[in-house]
Amino acid sequence: MELDHQTKQTLAEVSALLVAHPIETPRLLLRPFRPSDLEDLYEYLAQKEQQRLSGNPPCDSVDDAKMRLDYILRADHPQAYFAIVLKVEEKVIGNLTVHQYPFLDSDETLRALRGVTLSYVLNERCWRRGLMTELLRAVYSFLFEQAKLDYIQSGYFDFNEASGGLQRKLGMRLWTEASFDMDGVEYKTKEMILFREEFEAGNS
Repeated sequence: MELDHQTKQTLAEVSALLVAHPIETPRLLLRPFRPSDLEDLYEYLAQKEQQRLSGNPPCDSVDDAKMRLDYILRADHPQAYFAIVLKVEEKVIGNLTVHQYPFLDSDETLRALRGVTLSYVLNERCWRRGLMTELLRAVYSFLFEQAKLDYIQSGYFDFNEASGGLQRKLGMRLWTEASFDMDGVEYKTKEMILFREEFEAGNS
């Protein structure tokens, strides 16, 4: 299913804003990927538990990671990938992706609004340190205030309750449930949403 023109335009505008204005928090920096990020990217993409919880395919070699990085650095697809950098180590520890699921793009309520889907993964050694909470709060604030989005959406596999807990802590609520087939296995997801009015009310 093809994304409509308005959605593609919104994705391009949000991505351009994030490129022009890297987001910085006390511990993290969100910036575009660079060719020099290859080793850090491979480190977390090769982690098995990260693959299971995120749905990322296996990454068994630096060559596999290089193919992923080459794709990330290209500009001919509607997804935009940003590196999450742990400032104290100057190390890429994960990524945030700006995109939109086609099935949500056809949602009668959402298609009239301006919004994006955010997906993210983090190096396993950085889990349970509050890093994604810190980053996403800053990202949400920036996107609602600067990009003037009406909503931000994220999802998680129904077995990944840690991700669900993070999203609820950030004010998201369940919008719909979905399922899809990957390598002959059916996966169920919970798709969460946060509208600008709800974000503003929670931060007033």
